[in-house]
Amino acid sequence: MKLNSDDRIVMNVADRVAYVTICRPEAKNALTKSMYAAVRDACLAAQADDGVDAVVLKGVGGAFAVGGDLKEMLDALRSDPSKLLDYEDYLPFETVRTLNKPTVACIDGLCIGGGLTMALMCDCLIASDRSRFAIPEAKVGIVDGHLPRLLREMISPAKLRYWMYTGTMFDAAEAQASGLLSKVVPADDLESELAKLLRDLKASSIEAIRHLKVVLNETRPLSPMTDAYLTMLQPHVRERLEAFAGKS
Repeated sequence: MKLNSDDRIVMNVADRVAYVTICRPEAKNALTKSMYAAVRDACLAAQADDGVDAVVLKGVGGAFAVGGDLKEMLDALRSDPSKLLDYEDYLPFETVRTLNKPTVACIDGLCIGGGLTMALMCDCLIASDRSRFAIPEAKVGIVDGHLPRLLREMISPAKLRYWMYTGTMFDAAEAQASGLLSKVVPADDLESELAKLLRDLKASSIEAIRHLKVVLNETRPLSPMTDAYLTMLQPHVRERLEAFAGKS
């Protein structure tokens, strides 16, 4: 079904699994505020549905998601910068992280910025070998505190700083070697491996998984959007976003 809040987010339930799909291929699944909110609402609907045992987040058209829609941010800076100060009212990260059912990010293609943050909120991440990752916010002058806080205990400081300071792209093999992914498989095998992973999850006790998530999330706090707000309103960010829009 398409969600009322944004028809670019589609949820289907099959074999007790809710598939939440990001459908904006012309923009590589860049996420607007309303799309973020629709992902959140889909996850809440799946949580409330006794006919759902697990949730899968995925994208279409060669991307999982490339993060927040920078053109939407630029439009806000041009018209009413205060519109940027309510992102936390839309973001799905905490909902995905605390969902009381197992969650899987199924990644095939680009997974960047806020898209990577959303994927990392999931319990398991499975990716095709053609997937690519990046943390590019510094290129437009924005500091999103979620990824550095999530990853600073997981990734070596030298590698994490290189990824974040330069926004360089890295492949699925490097992402897995660094501990970001549960499994990397050939692109042609992605759907069959996803089905196997879901069978394995559903063979376990969903109640036990629910309690394990509570324990594991104790060491995985999320930060507020303060860092992003402090940087998004700086003049240099608008300049960089204008340059980005000129290249698009």
